[in-house]
Amino acid sequence: MRFALLLAVAASACAQPADTAKPDADGRAEARHQRADSVIERRAGPDTLAVTVGERRLYAGQTPVRLVTHAAPGGATVNLLNLHDDEGTSVEAALDVVRQRGGRVVELAHSGDRNLTFTVGGRDYTADPNRMFTAAGRRRTLASLSAADPSALDALAALADQVLDAYTAAPTPVVVTLHNNTPGRYSARSYQAGGEYATDAAAVTVRPGSDPDDFFFVTDQALYDALVGRGFNAVLQDNDAATDDGSLSVWAAREGVPYVNVEAAHGHRAEQTRMVDALLTVLAERE
Repeated sequence: MRFALLLAVAASACAQPADTAKPDADGRAEARHQRADSVIERRAGPDTLAVTVGERRLYAGQTPVRLVTHAAPGGATVNLLNLHDDEGTSVEAALDVVRQRGGRVVELAHSGDRNLTFTVGGRDYTADPNRMFTAAGRRRTLASLSAADPSALDALAALADQVLDAYTAAPTPVVVTLHNNTPGRYSARSYQAGGEYATDAAAVTVRPGSDPDDFFFVTDQALYDALVGRGFNAVLQDNDAATDDGSLSVWAAREGVPYVNVEAAHGHRAEQTRMVDALLTVLAERE
């Protein structure tokens, strides 16, 4: 992988389990049907910024996938990435903020499902696109969902390269991803003592009376402290002990790149919007 570009961008500065698919948000339908490299400018209301939508075609083996970019001018320079194609609430929440403050939202679009099915040499393979950023992660996701053949491993590594290159085309001090979960299956409590992923966390904060499904997952102590200080639930990854599942948080920790996942339950658009907005404020204070 070409790590140097992302490291240069971030020098100034999910791991989450499988989840149940959700229908696409209505606002994503138009972008899905645009041809590669198309650009559309959406009209803005009197108090919002114009959002330009572009599309770039990438390939997983012989299978084309789309990287859809929503960008608006403004003071914010945040660069947000959505990797699971069934987690539309997170994209809509991020766009709610970008329309007001500016920034960039990049989403990997293919089938409307969480996992990506692609073809290499006439055979179909399936992988979780948030498990493709390390060699161990690629092998694990392909083995669990289809087969970890060498040709499939190479194709998935190439796609990870393409995604990182396209995502880092616009400078950002922190890698920020967007995810949604299903209540009762995965939350900040999953990282507390006795939880399934407790060994992956260095610290966990769950506010009394809050919804543990809505939380930040970060690799940076200062970001964790700032977000907890603003009253949010948060998990700090143990960067030395975290399981290598191929997620972007593991890759970022290894490369010394600050990382934040804005995680919320499907349908919690208002709360996830509030979380993204707060994160932009925290990031602006770091500049």
